[in-house]
Amino acid sequence: MNSDQGYLLHCRPFRDTSLLADFYLQHHGLVRLLFKGVRQGGKSGAKGRMLQPFGQLYVTFTGRTELKTGAQLEVAQPAVILRGRQLYCGLYLNELLTRTLLPEEPLPELLAHYADTLKRLTAEPLELVLRQFEYRLLVELGYGIDFEFDAEGQAIEPQQHYWYIHESGFVPVNSAGTSHPSFSGEALLGMRPQPAGSQQYASPEVLAAAKQLHRLALAPLLGDRPLKSRELFLNQSH
Repeated sequence: MNSDQGYLLHCRPFRDTSLLADFYLQHHGLVRLLFKGVRQGGKSGAKGRMLQPFGQLYVTFTGRTELKTGAQLEVAQPAVILRGRQLYCGLYLNELLTRTLLPEEPLPELLAHYADTLKRLTAEPLELVLRQFEYRLLVELGYGIDFEFDAEGQAIEPQQHYWYIHESGFVPVNSAGTSHPSFSGEALLGMRPQPAGSQQYASPEVLAAAKQLHRLALAPLLGDRPLKSRELFLNQSH
C-alpha cells in the first residue's frame, strides 16, 4: 500500500460507478488511480465527492502497473476557491501538468510552486501568474530558456530581433517576410528571472511576448491536440 499527498488534476467516469483520477503527488509524481464504486449516492459515494480539484488530498493506493487502484482519501488542505476566469486558469494549469509530466516522476518543487500558484490566482493579475508558472514548468521539465545568450553564445542585444528554435534557443532574425514569430531582444531581456522583490514581466509588452514565447516552447511537449481549457476560456470570453 502506497500513501502520499497532492492534488487531483483530472477526473472522468469509468464504466458504471467508477472514476479514473489523475493525481500529482509529492513523492510519486503523476499517477492514474482507479476508484471503484464511487459514483453513487449515500455513504458509498462520499469518496467520489472528495475527488475535487485545487485542494490537497492524502491518498493511499495499490498496484504496480501504470493504472493503480485508489483506496483511501482524506482532505489535507481545503480547496482553493476559484471563480470565473480564475477557474479557467486553474483548469489550464491542471491540463498543462497532465499533458507534460512524465508518469511517476516526482518534481516536489514544482508541486509546491503549483500550490502557491493556485492561491495567487485569487489575488494577483492572472496573466502574470500564468506566465510565471509556465516559465517554472519549462525549467522543471528541463526546457529552461536562456534569456542572456543566443544559440551561438552571443549576448542578447536589446535592438536585435530573434527567432526561437526549440531546444536550441534564440537565433538572430536575418531576413524579412517570414511568418515565423520573432521577439525583440529588449523583450527577451525583460523575461529574465528577477531577484526577490523585483517583478518579472514588468511591462504589458513583455508579458504579451512571454505568452507567445511560452506557447512556442510548450507546443512540442503538448503535442497536436488542442488544450480543452484554452477552448473553454475562449468560449467563456465571447
